[in-house]
Amino acid sequence: MTNQARFTIASLLEGKSALVQITPVAADGSRPGSAGPGLHGSKGLGLEIENIAALPDAEDHALHEFYRANFTPSEIAYCIKQPAVKAAFQGLHAAKRAIIKSGAASDSPDGPGSVEIGFDEEGRPTYPGCLLSISDTGTIAAAVCFWRGALDWPPAPPASGAEAVRPQMRTFPLKTRILAFLVLLSLLLLFALGLWKMIELWR
Repeated sequence: MTNQARFTIASLLEGKSALVQITPVAADGSRPGSAGPGLHGSKGLGLEIENIAALPDAEDHALHEFYRANFTPSEIAYCIKQPAVKAAFQGLHAAKRAIIKSGAASDSPDGPGSVEIGFDEEGRPTYPGCLLSISDTGTIAAAVCFWRGALDWPPAPPASGAEAVRPQMRTFPLKTRILAFLVLLSLLLLFALGLWKMIELWR
Protein backbone atom coordinates (compact mmCIF):
# COMPACT_ATOMS: atom_id res chain seq x y z
CA MET A 1 0.00 0.00 0.00
CA THR A 2 1.34 3.41 -0.89
CA ASN A 3 0.60 6.61 0.99
CA GLN A 4 1.04 10.27 0.14
CA ALA A 5 0.39 13.04 2.69
CA ARG A 6 1.11 16.73 2.51
CA PHE A 7 -0.09 18.96 5.31
CA THR A 8 1.11 20.78 8.42
CA ILE A 9 -0.69 22.35 11.36
CA ALA A 10 0.23 25.79 9.99
CA SER A 11 -1.30 25.00 6.60
CA LEU A 12 -4.53 23.87 8.26
CA LEU A 13 -4.77 27.10 10.26
CA GLU A 14 -4.28 29.04 7.03
CA GLY A 15 -7.24 27.24 5.51
CA LYS A 16 -5.23 25.03 3.16
CA SER A 17 -6.51 21.52 2.59
CA ALA A 18 -4.72 18.29 3.33
CA LEU A 19 -4.19 15.61 0.73
CA VAL A 20 -3.92 11.96 1.63
CA GLN A 21 -4.01 9.33 -1.08
CA ILE A 22 -3.91 5.57 -0.50
CA THR A 23 -3.66 3.27 -3.48
CA PRO A 24 -4.79 -0.29 -2.73
CA VAL A 25 -2.50 -3.16 -3.58
CA ALA A 26 -3.71 -6.65 -4.43
CA ALA A 27 -2.70 -9.73 -2.48
CA ASP A 28 -0.03 -10.57 -5.06
CA GLY A 29 1.54 -7.13 -4.68
CA SER A 30 0.20 -5.72 -7.95
CA ARG A 31 -1.69 -2.45 -8.21
CA PRO A 32 -4.92 -1.85 -10.09
CA GLY A 33 -4.29 -1.70 -13.83
CA SER A 34 -5.66 1.74 -14.57
CA ALA A 35 -5.71 4.96 -12.63
CA GLY A 36 -9.06 6.23 -11.48
CA PRO A 37 -10.62 9.48 -12.73
CA GLY A 38 -9.95 11.28 -9.47
CA LEU A 39 -7.24 13.70 -8.40
CA HIS A 40 -3.72 12.59 -9.41
CA GLY A 41 -5.07 9.18 -10.41
CA SER A 42 -5.70 8.22 -6.79
CA LYS A 43 -7.96 5.28 -6.19
CA GLY A 44 -9.62 3.96 -3.09
CA LEU A 45 -9.46 6.38 -0.18
CA GLY A 46 -9.74 10.16 -0.04
CA LEU A 47 -9.20 12.44 2.95
CA GLU A 48 -9.78 16.19 3.12
CA ILE A 49 -9.20 18.56 6.06
CA GLU A 50 -10.28 22.21 5.78
CA ASN A 51 -10.43 25.31 7.94
CA ILE A 52 -14.02 26.35 8.64
CA ALA A 53 -13.10 30.03 8.97
CA ALA A 54 -11.83 30.00 5.37
CA LEU A 55 -15.41 29.97 4.06
CA PRO A 56 -16.83 33.37 3.07
CA ASP A 57 -19.58 34.96 5.15
CA ALA A 58 -22.97 35.28 3.52
CA GLU A 59 -26.32 36.75 4.50
CA ASP A 60 -28.11 34.52 1.99
CA HIS A 61 -26.17 31.38 1.10
CA ALA A 62 -28.56 30.53 -1.73
CA LEU A 63 -27.60 33.76 -3.53
CA HIS A 64 -23.91 33.92 -2.67
CA GLU A 65 -21.62 33.20 -5.65
CA PHE A 66 -19.29 30.82 -3.79
CA TYR A 67 -22.04 28.66 -2.32
CA ARG A 68 -24.03 28.54 -5.56
CA ALA A 69 -20.88 27.41 -7.42
CA ASN A 70 -19.90 24.69 -4.93
CA PHE A 71 -23.19 23.40 -3.56
CA THR A 72 -26.50 22.24 -5.00
CA PRO A 73 -29.79 23.80 -3.82
CA SER A 74 -30.61 20.70 -1.76
CA GLU A 75 -27.18 20.81 -0.07
CA ILE A 76 -27.60 24.51 0.73
CA ALA A 77 -31.07 23.84 2.15
CA TYR A 78 -29.61 21.08 4.35
CA CYS A 79 -26.68 23.15 5.66
CA ILE A 80 -28.64 26.28 6.59
CA LYS A 81 -30.85 24.13 8.84
CA GLN A 82 -27.86 22.93 10.88
CA PRO A 83 -26.87 24.54 14.23
CA ALA A 84 -23.36 25.33 12.93
CA VAL A 85 -24.01 26.47 9.36
CA LYS A 86 -20.40 27.14 8.35
CA ALA A 87 -19.18 23.86 9.78
CA ALA A 88 -21.92 22.03 7.86
CA PHE A 89 -20.91 23.70 4.59
CA GLN A 90 -17.20 23.07 5.12
CA GLY A 91 -17.88 19.46 6.08
CA LEU A 92 -19.77 18.92 2.82
CA HIS A 93 -17.08 20.72 0.85
CA ALA A 94 -14.42 18.49 2.42
CA ALA A 95 -16.51 15.41 1.62
CA LYS A 96 -16.78 16.46 -2.04
CA ARG A 97 -13.00 16.84 -2.29
CA ALA A 98 -12.50 13.50 -0.53
CA ILE A 99 -14.83 11.81 -3.04
CA ILE A 100 -12.82 13.25 -5.94
CA LYS A 101 -9.54 12.20 -4.36
CA SER A 102 -10.80 8.66 -3.84
CA GLY A 103 -11.43 8.33 -7.57
CA ALA A 104 -15.19 7.90 -7.21
CA ALA A 105 -15.82 11.16 -9.12
CA SER A 106 -13.85 13.05 -11.73
CA ASP A 107 -12.16 16.36 -10.98
CA SER A 108 -14.20 18.41 -13.47
CA PRO A 109 -13.75 22.14 -14.22
CA ASP A 110 -16.82 22.76 -12.05
CA GLY A 111 -14.88 21.46 -9.06
CA PRO A 112 -16.78 20.22 -5.98
CA GLY A 113 -19.99 21.68 -7.40
CA SER A 114 -20.19 18.75 -9.82
CA VAL A 115 -20.45 16.29 -6.90
CA GLU A 116 -23.80 16.14 -5.14
CA ILE A 117 -24.01 14.54 -1.73
CA GLY A 118 -27.26 13.02 -0.56
CA PHE A 119 -28.50 12.17 2.92
CA ASP A 120 -30.16 9.07 4.28
CA GLU A 121 -33.12 8.94 6.65
CA GLU A 122 -30.84 9.55 9.63
CA GLY A 123 -29.15 12.54 8.01
CA ARG A 124 -25.89 10.77 7.22
CA PRO A 125 -24.08 11.82 4.03
CA THR A 126 -24.22 9.42 1.08
CA TYR A 127 -22.66 9.13 -2.35
CA PRO A 128 -23.07 6.21 -4.80
CA GLY A 129 -20.50 3.45 -4.23
CA CYS A 130 -18.87 5.26 -1.30
CA LEU A 131 -18.71 5.20 2.48
CA LEU A 132 -18.52 8.76 3.84
CA SER A 133 -17.63 10.19 7.22
CA ILE A 134 -17.69 13.90 8.12
CA SER A 135 -16.63 15.49 11.40
CA ASP A 136 -15.50 18.87 12.73
CA THR A 137 -13.85 20.40 15.78
CA GLY A 138 -15.58 23.76 15.48
CA THR A 139 -12.57 25.23 13.66
CA ILE A 140 -11.56 22.40 11.33
CA ALA A 141 -13.77 20.11 9.24
CA ALA A 142 -12.60 16.72 8.00
CA ALA A 143 -14.09 14.14 5.67
CA VAL A 144 -13.09 10.64 4.61
CA CYS A 145 -14.37 8.79 1.56
CA PHE A 146 -13.83 5.09 0.95
CA TRP A 147 -14.67 4.20 -2.64
CA ARG A 148 -15.74 0.56 -2.78
CA GLY A 149 -15.33 0.49 -6.55
CA ALA A 150 -11.55 0.56 -6.07
CA LEU A 151 -11.74 -3.02 -4.79
CA ASP A 152 -12.71 -4.32 -8.23
CA TRP A 153 -9.30 -5.62 -9.24
CA PRO A 154 -8.51 -6.27 -12.90
CA PRO A 155 -8.52 -9.94 -13.94
CA ALA A 156 -5.28 -11.79 -13.36
CA PRO A 157 -3.09 -12.20 -16.47
CA PRO A 158 -3.06 -15.65 -18.05
CA ALA A 159 -0.46 -18.04 -16.65
CA SER A 160 2.67 -18.59 -18.66
CA GLY A 161 5.58 -21.03 -18.70
CA ALA A 162 5.70 -23.61 -15.94
CA GLU A 163 2.61 -22.14 -14.25
CA ALA A 164 0.53 -22.78 -17.37
CA VAL A 165 1.28 -26.52 -17.40
CA ARG A 166 1.28 -27.03 -13.64
CA PRO A 167 -1.62 -29.40 -12.76
CA GLN A 168 -4.10 -28.13 -10.24
CA MET A 169 -4.91 -30.15 -7.12
CA ARG A 170 -8.21 -31.97 -7.20
CA THR A 171 -10.29 -32.56 -4.11
CA PHE A 172 -12.29 -35.79 -3.94
CA PRO A 173 -15.52 -36.27 -1.95
CA LEU A 174 -15.25 -37.64 1.58
CA LYS A 175 -16.86 -41.00 0.68
CA THR A 176 -14.36 -41.53 -2.12
CA ARG A 177 -11.45 -40.79 0.20
CA ILE A 178 -12.77 -43.21 2.84
CA LEU A 179 -13.22 -45.94 0.24
CA ALA A 180 -9.70 -45.40 -1.09
CA PHE A 181 -8.32 -45.58 2.45
CA LEU A 182 -10.12 -48.88 3.13
CA VAL A 183 -8.87 -50.36 -0.14
CA LEU A 184 -5.31 -49.31 0.67
CA LEU A 185 -5.64 -50.74 4.19
CA SER A 186 -6.92 -54.05 2.78
CA LEU A 187 -3.98 -54.27 0.37
CA LEU A 188 -1.57 -53.61 3.23
CA LEU A 189 -3.20 -56.35 5.33
CA LEU A 190 -3.05 -58.82 2.44
CA PHE A 191 0.61 -57.94 1.89
CA ALA A 192 1.34 -58.42 5.60
CA LEU A 193 -0.46 -61.80 5.68
CA GLY A 194 1.36 -62.97 2.56
CA LEU A 195 4.71 -61.92 4.00
CA TRP A 196 3.91 -63.70 7.29
CA LYS A 197 3.01 -66.94 5.41
CA MET A 198 6.27 -66.78 3.44
CA ILE A 199 8.25 -66.40 6.67
CA GLU A 200 6.40 -69.36 8.20
CA LEU A 201 7.25 -71.56 5.17
CA TRP A 202 10.94 -70.67 5.37
CA ARG A 203 11.23 -71.77 9.00
